[in-house]
Amino acid sequence: MIVKLSRWLPPNKSLGEFVTDLGPGQVVGRQVLASPCLGEIQICMVERKENLEIKIVRARNLSKKPGAKCYPAPYVKVYLLDGKSCLAKAKTAVATRTPEPRFDQHLIFTAPYGGKMLQITVMGDYGRMERRSIIGMAIIRLSSLDLSHSVEGWYKLFPTSAVIGPDQVKKEDPT
Repeated sequence: MIVKLSRWLPPNKSLGEFVTDLGPGQVVGRQVLASPCLGEIQICMVERKENLEIKIVRARNLSKKPGAKCYPAPYVKVYLLDGKSCLAKAKTAVATRTPEPRFDQHLIFTAPYGGKMLQITVMGDYGRMERRSIIGMAIIRLSSLDLSHSVEGWYKLFPTSAVIGPDQVKKEDPT
């Protein structure tokens, strides 16, 4: 699921000045000001041999959907985006049912990533009788990162309605 949402910034300020503790290169929309953080995910990224290597390390404080009796079995979907187009995608294996899952999984993207966005979506599998659902997501602007060295950080997860769509971000926009 690739999200497209509207964009708005207060005059003369970037949204990153209003939302604290965002991950390196993380992009958010104005809706995050009124949205709860649904957890965080630790990611490490680096360029090796012209490939983008992403390590999904772990997550913490993951939320479960209202009314759920137990935590879902989480997994992570990663999309390499160029505007509205998905250039490549990958996902992790399902982790244990806990709000603090450990993934320790490497994903490699061979498509050129310069000037692209990365969409990280944490999904929850509640079992055979219920649909899989989105726990939260984060958008990362890869052009704002120096991936010649390893970049590691915790990225806040927000509802899909609060995340800015990758096609809505101006190239020079610092958020």
